[in-house]
Amino acid sequence: MIIAGPRLFGNRGRLEVYYNGQWGTVCDDDFSNADARAFCRSMGKPYARAEAIQEFGGGSGPIHLDDVNCDGQQKAMFCRHSGWGVHNCHHNEDVGLNCQ
Repeated sequence: MIIAGPRLFGNRGRLEVYYNGQWGTVCDDDFSNADARAFCRSMGKPYARAEAIQEFGGGSGPIHLDDVNCDGQQKAMFCRHSGWGVHNCHHNEDVGLNCQ
């Protein structure tokens, strides 16, 4: 369960989530458009054609989430993942979103 709020500047950008007092990124491993819809919906962004994209470069700081799995109908706080801070990623795998 994701309990921290995600953030995105505008409707496009690198996805970040807040956990344990720090903003961190989300790894793109198995991140699908259904996952993108869940995060866009959670932020009150458009989500009818949400998609995961790779054009915003890597972030810095902790990588909070990996192997996120949402069904696209729920909000991000209910998506499964590998555990907070549990990942096999580098920042060049940080996921971006296009919420539209």
